[in-house]
Amino acid sequence: MPGVARRRPSVRLVALAAAGQLVASVCTAVVLQHSTTTTTVTLTRGRLVPAFADTARAKSDRVEAVRALLRQRAAAVLTHDRVSLLDTIDPAATALRVRQTRLLDALRDVPLSVWTYDLNPTHTRPADRALDRRYGTWWAPDVSLHYALAGFDAAPTERQQGLTFVRRAGRWYLAADDDFRSHKTAYELWDGGSVVVARGASTLVLAHPDNGELVRLLLTETDAAVPRVTAVWGQRWAQRVVLVVPTNEAELRRLLPDIGDLSQIAALATAELTHRGSGYHPVGDRVLIDPPNFARLGALGRRVVLTHEVTHVASRDATGPAVPTWLVEGLADYVGYRGLGVPLATSAGELGADVRAGRLPTRLPADQAFAGSDPALAQVYEQSWLAVVLLVRTYGEPALLRLYRAVGAGHPLAQVLMMQLHTTEAAFTVAWRDALRRELA
Repeated sequence: MPGVARRRPSVRLVALAAAGQLVASVCTAVVLQHSTTTTTVTLTRGRLVPAFADTARAKSDRVEAVRALLRQRAAAVLTHDRVSLLDTIDPAATALRVRQTRLLDALRDVPLSVWTYDLNPTHTRPADRALDRRYGTWWAPDVSLHYALAGFDAAPTERQQGLTFVRRAGRWYLAADDDFRSHKTAYELWDGGSVVVARGASTLVLAHPDNGELVRLLLTETDAAVPRVTAVWGQRWAQRVVLVVPTNEAELRRLLPDIGDLSQIAALATAELTHRGSGYHPVGDRVLIDPPNFARLGALGRRVVLTHEVTHVASRDATGPAVPTWLVEGLADYVGYRGLGVPLATSAGELGADVRAGRLPTRLPADQAFAGSDPALAQVYEQSWLAVVLLVRTYGEPALLRLYRAVGAGHPLAQVLMMQLHTTEAAFTVAWRDALRRELA
């Protein structure tokens, strides 16, 4: 619609659930099966010991040394101790030492409450002759960073680190964070330079210094969006929002490497999955801004887009994999447009043109219809929004929220429609198509 760029919320990796793809990072246990073999032994100080004993001890010492190094790095980041941080880095890794110094400077104003590393020594990168020649003795195990923003993250976010450690004169150091194409260190805003931090009543904005005017605008608009969302969704959410503002679309793609087409996206909501208790739970909710597209929005568009994305943040915990994307996006647009009185000629202009041309949709949008490259993406969002509007008009807002939470808890949509609203998906689709024809044609 004029003034409102279409946007696709995203969450990283598998399982279309919370309005996008959710990334689950899972550690796989390795089980070693022993068979009958001949073990070579050596005589050491008058007793027989296996030949692999020294190797096992060396591996254990390596694990403990690298864990200690990671603890030192974490403490140095939290205390902004440059000397201690550089002490963990290979003296020969000149470029890395420069980047890590800049990283520490960029993090100076970021309100970190947690910064720790987790090492999994059973998962390592395979042998590599090029790295052998470059480093001599090296090791690249699985390492993940866990960080949290004070006052905004209830649990730490987990991010992959592609680190290489080397042994120099009996001591282990960090030598690189970019040796592996398939095991990359996740990019964060502070990896791109200085970070400015702005706080509002309910909002934290992280950006680079060149986006100062946009930061002030986002802070005001998002602070206003939080109570609008709470008025519909209720108070059962943190009522805190973190916005991340990259310098440009290229940096946004580094933050979200698999995001796809961004041409129709002004902002998107993301989260990570982390394992807690009985299953995986979303953490690290962020609203990311696409600066060039967001700059094209008018005042109405900014309000709708940010309220839409804040709705995704509020509803994240209730958005399980059974919730169809049309319901996720329809709810977000419903809250975004609620109370504005925007005429359908504006808010559903593209879909209205299709209906008047005889192109009435035959079914509710499928999940795959929300791809950012779809030329009919605007119509897909409008179809979803009007489906939710029909639910509210027919059954009321409380019924919509009960339905959403029930489907989010894992109950099939068809079952919930029958049990709660006494209708079927087919009957609702017919009513929705009739409403589109009546209101848009």
